[in-house]
Amino acid sequence: MSLLSKLFGHADQGYSLVEKRPDILLCCVNEPLMPRWRGPDVMEDDRNALGFVCGKCGREFGHDKVHERRVIVS
Repeated sequence: MSLLSKLFGHADQGYSLVEKRPDILLCCVNEPLMPRWRGPDVMEDDRNALGFVCGKCGREFGHDKVHERRVIVS
């Protein structure tokens, strides 16, 4: 535990964190991802999202790895 965590506590997580994350092919590829927004005024367009988060494991993906809220498998 760091000094700042002792002073201020831990930040609340907006999505679930998993101790041991499953493989991306077994988890994220088959699930629609949720966009992470800057604020309510930009929620109309996925191009304004900061990134996309898997609801099962908490991994976040950038725009270069996502198409139509799904992970691009290469």
